[in-house]
Amino acid sequence: MKNFLKKLLIFLFIAASIYGVGRLILVTYDSYLHVPRAPYAVMQTQDAITIKWQTPEFEVGSLEYGFFSDSMNTKIRDKKQTKKHSITISGLNECTKYYYKVSSDSLDIDNEDRSFKTLCKNADSQKIWVIGDSGEAGKDQDRVYSQMLKHIDKDFNKLDMWILLGDNAYRSGTQKQYNKNMFEPYKELVKRFVPWAIIGNHDDRRWAFYNIWDFPTKGESGGEPSGSEKYYSINNGNLHLVMLDSEMRRIDANSDMVAWLRKDLSKNTKPWVIVALHTPPYTDGGHNSDSDYDSGGRMKKVRENLVPVFDEFGVDLVLSGHSHDYERSKLIAKHTGKGKSFNKQNIVQDAKSCYSKSIKPAKNSGTIYQVCGSSAKLDQANLKHPALPFAFQEMGSIILDITPTTLSSKFINIDGKIMDEFIIKKDNTSCEGKK
Repeated sequence: MKNFLKKLLIFLFIAASIYGVGRLILVTYDSYLHVPRAPYAVMQTQDAITIKWQTPEFEVGSLEYGFFSDSMNTKIRDKKQTKKHSITISGLNECTKYYYKVSSDSLDIDNEDRSFKTLCKNADSQKIWVIGDSGEAGKDQDRVYSQMLKHIDKDFNKLDMWILLGDNAYRSGTQKQYNKNMFEPYKELVKRFVPWAIIGNHDDRRWAFYNIWDFPTKGESGGEPSGSEKYYSINNGNLHLVMLDSEMRRIDANSDMVAWLRKDLSKNTKPWVIVALHTPPYTDGGHNSDSDYDSGGRMKKVRENLVPVFDEFGVDLVLSGHSHDYERSKLIAKHTGKGKSFNKQNIVQDAKSCYSKSIKPAKNSGTIYQVCGSSAKLDQANLKHPALPFAFQEMGSIILDITPTTLSSKFINIDGKIMDEFIIKKDNTSCEGKK
């Protein structure tokens, strides 16, 4: 009997070792597999941008750009032959649209209407498309996308930014899955906009995410330098946008990310502050934020360690995904516990669709929390979290419209119906008489 148990333990150890090595090989392969990829823009700043693409063969790539699609008079070439191309264009004008085209001997590239716009110091208005858990190609993803196009009259000039809230490529965020589920379905958007994407738990199953994207670490896009691609901020027009990696193992009150977040928000001068992260502090959808174990306890950590910072600096809006549904709060503050502890004392303004705040950020002035994780998938959900009274088991996406004094949001479902909308005003006019 003892001999049998000994042999069994040896067998299990060997099997586990083989599985572990095999798993490591698979993860590495999926993360760094070279796949051809059409050009896309990253590292958008007020005076520079980086264009990346991947070719099947080694070659010296080249890029031309200019103010007009029929007159691109500046050309930049790779310094050496490569399959992974990355060219930074610098010395650009602020808040300016440029056209560009990329030449390749081994990759067929569609250069029609390929363009980018540098970040703006100021803006009269901005329109932003927000999608969450969008990484599953198919008819549902396409219908959600189509409704956004209808909203802007299929005129990409009406759109200013594109935010992806994580789980951008199911099932595991591999290089191939990113091509199939993000770059191909949204290729017309990719040709014109920087995909400001955050990592989700499914993207985090591989190491491809931070291999695909380049994010600012030195404050290149505005805000406080972070020294990390996992958290950073962007200043564009009226918006200070904070991007956080909620898949990190440490989301503690004394973590580097939280310390940076406090410093970044304390220095912000933009009228609107939006935070984007995959993991919501409140949800009763496909995931349950009241569970200490759901999602490895990350929702609890976000609620306990990040929400107090949002309260302290008067963050206006927190966007997240993860639960495959739509949920929204009123203007709330000072709630770090489970759903049953939420009460009217946490509601700063008890309204359905119109809220007002001061221009200058104020502590505990209230934040709206939006969960939008249904841009390609939909799960069964209870949708009974007391902090999230506006909730729908609907697929869709968010359109944000921002001016110096107003921030409005519309959740548009897969059929084009506006299921939820609200406005936050900082123009000294009240919401009296409005719900």
